[in-house]
Amino acid sequence: MERIFIGRQPILDGAGQIYGYELLHRRAGEGCAVIDDGDRISTDMLLNAVLEIGIQQLAGTHRSFINVTQKLLMNQGIDALPSERIVLEVLENVPVDAPLLARLEQLRCQKFEIALDDYVCLPDRDALIAHADIVKLDVLALDWDTLARQAQSLQRRGMRLLAEKVETRTMYERLRGLGFELFQGYFFAKPEIVTSQKLLPNKLNVLELLSKVNQPEITPARLAEIIRGDVSLSVTVLRWANSSVYGLRTAVESIQRAIVVLGLQTIRNWVALLALARMGSTPSELMKLVLVRARTCELLATAAALPNPSSYFTVGLLSALDAMLKVHMSEALERLALATAQKAAIERQEGEFGEALKTVFALELADVPRVRFRDLPPEAITECYLSAIAWADNLTGSGMLPS
Repeated sequence: MERIFIGRQPILDGAGQIYGYELLHRRAGEGCAVIDDGDRISTDMLLNAVLEIGIQQLAGTHRSFINVTQKLLMNQGIDALPSERIVLEVLENVPVDAPLLARLEQLRCQKFEIALDDYVCLPDRDALIAHADIVKLDVLALDWDTLARQAQSLQRRGMRLLAEKVETRTMYERLRGLGFELFQGYFFAKPEIVTSQKLLPNKLNVLELLSKVNQPEITPARLAEIIRGDVSLSVTVLRWANSSVYGLRTAVESIQRAIVVLGLQTIRNWVALLALARMGSTPSELMKLVLVRARTCELLATAAALPNPSSYFTVGLLSALDAMLKVHMSEALERLALATAQKAAIERQEGEFGEALKTVFALELADVPRVRFRDLPPEAITECYLSAIAWADNLTGSGMLPS
C-alpha cells in the first residue's frame, strides 16, 4: 500500500508574519522516499491537499505553494482549484514555449499567483518573468555579488523575490537588505541555529517564570500562588480553563480549582505557553511552530499509551526556546528547572522525549524514512501531526493567546 505524507514549510514576509506554506510531497516505498514521476507527484499533491486532507487544514487561511509540471499546468482541471489560496510553482525544468506562456497568463487572470521555482537568469527562461508574480532564488547556489545583481534586475521588472534556503539570521538580514520580501528555509523551520545574543529584561522574566513553573517539586498550591501573583496571567488562565477546549460542565472560578480539575502538568504547560506568547519579538509563525510541535509530541505519546503525555507537550513547546530568546539552547536550558530527560531531548533529541521530537522534525520536512515513533503506524503519526496543526491554527486564531 502506498502511503502519502504531506509536509509543509512556512514562507514568511519581512515582518516575520506567515505568507504561506510550501506543501511537500513524499511517498514511502519499503521505508524509503520515492521521487520518480514528476507529473504524478504534482498531481498527487494537488489531489491529496485539496480533496483528501484539505487546504484549510494544511494551511489555514494562508496560501499553499505547490510545485507543478508542464503537463499539470496545461491540464484544465487546475481551473477548478481555489485560486485565491494556491500559488503555482513552475518547476525549473519546465520547457518555455508559447502555449505555456499563454496558459500562465490565463491562470493569472483567474487570480492564481505564479511563482518561478529555483529560477536562474538565463536567456531561455527570461520570457517567464512577464507571466509570473514571485521569483524564488536558491540563495545557497549563488555568490552574494551574483545574487545582488539578479535581485536588482528582477525587482526592476516588478518581481517579488522569495529567498529559499535561508539558514541563519545573518543571511536573513542581508537578504532583506537586497530587497527580498519573502523567506523560506531552516532558519525558520529549524530555529536552533540562531546565533546568541544578550537576553533582554522581559525575556529574563519569561525564563524566570518558566523556571518556577517547571520545578519538579512544585505543588499545586505553589503554582496557584505564582499564577495569582500575575493579574494578566491569572485572567488568561481562567479564561482558557472556562473555554470550550475542555467542555467542563461547571465554571472554574479559581486558579486552585483549575489546577485540580485540569491537572498540575496541564496548567504548567499552559502557563509556559502564555509566558512565551508575551514575547512580542517572537514571529507569530514561530509561535505556531512550537504549538504544533508541542501538541504533536503530546498526541504521539497519547497514541503510544506512554505515561504523562503532558510532559511531552513541554518538550515540544520549549524546542524552539533558543530562537525565541535568541540565545544558544544550552544557555536557555541551564536557567530552567527541567527534568534531565527533557533537557536531553530538547538539546540533543535523546531518549523517548527526544524520539518524539525527532519524529516531529521529520514531519516538518516530510522526511518519510525518519517519520516513525514506537509501534505507531505511519497513518496514526500523520493524523497526530494534522490534528496538531488544526489545533494550533484554532488556538492562535481564537484570541486565546495574549497579543
